[in-house]
Amino acid sequence: MPIGIATTVRYRLDANRLVFIHNNLPRNIEDELVPSVVASTFRDLVPNYTVREVFAVKREELRCLASKEITKKLDEDGIVVNEVMLRDIQLPPEYSQGLQGLLLKEQEPERMGVETEIQAKQVKIAELLAEAAKVQQIKRAEGDAGVRVLQAKAEADAMQYTLPLKQKQIEQSRLEAEARKEATIKNAEASAAAKVIDSKAETERRKLLADAEANRIRVVAAADSERLRSEAVALRQNPLLINKIMAERLSDKIQIMMVPMDGKFFLGDMLRGTAGGGAIAPPAATAQDDPAEDSAVSSASR
Repeated sequence: MPIGIATTVRYRLDANRLVFIHNNLPRNIEDELVPSVVASTFRDLVPNYTVREVFAVKREELRCLASKEITKKLDEDGIVVNEVMLRDIQLPPEYSQGLQGLLLKEQEPERMGVETEIQAKQVKIAELLAEAAKVQQIKRAEGDAGVRVLQAKAEADAMQYTLPLKQKQIEQSRLEAEARKEATIKNAEASAAAKVIDSKAETERRKLLADAEANRIRVVAAADSERLRSEAVALRQNPLLINKIMAERLSDKIQIMMVPMDGKFFLGDMLRGTAGGGAIAPPAATAQDDPAEDSAVSSASR
């Protein structure tokens, strides 16, 4: 089964053997000498190992043995080897797939162990986090309790100063309420007294108005009685006044003129009476009751 091995060799020429190198070795060392020595060394060593050992298990062991053999062989030619490295190992595709599956199966327990360790560490981390959270909660609760205690103490200290003030405020409120109550009572009493006074004044006013109205009625009645009495006396003395009164009530255009029985009247008065379109009427009647008094004659003009 062919196997490809990629190798890198770091080397240098021995400065003390340059003459030997120049006389005995080919000019192109990196192409003619070193690759052949490396290839022959690996061809001698690789058959002693299985493919699996070369690929994974004993890869470092193979590299160390090859490095020693290559260093020994090249040292004889004046070439100092610094390092031999295995860059890559190329396997056939079928064997490579099978080997990879086998390696994966062999690595499965290791992977499970690693995952188990990781999960155990995660559990441990979770436990530590839970413990830390618990401690934080305890510390926070203790801090909150301490804060509440301090607040309670501060409130208690403040109450020592605010309680007297509250009592004074309560006393002041009570006094203000009593003052408002007293003021309300006084206002109610004053309002009631004012209403009583207003009622008495209104009663007195109405009484005075009633008295004044009664007095006016009495005066008017007395005046009417006196007027009627005077009219009765005048009518009894001068019956002709009835015609005058009736004429005044019948029309405002009737003019009444009273003249004495002896004919003593002024010509101007007569002329003024005739100029208005009226005529002077002759005496209508003669008073028989009292010969000493003058008779009244009425004349109407329209």
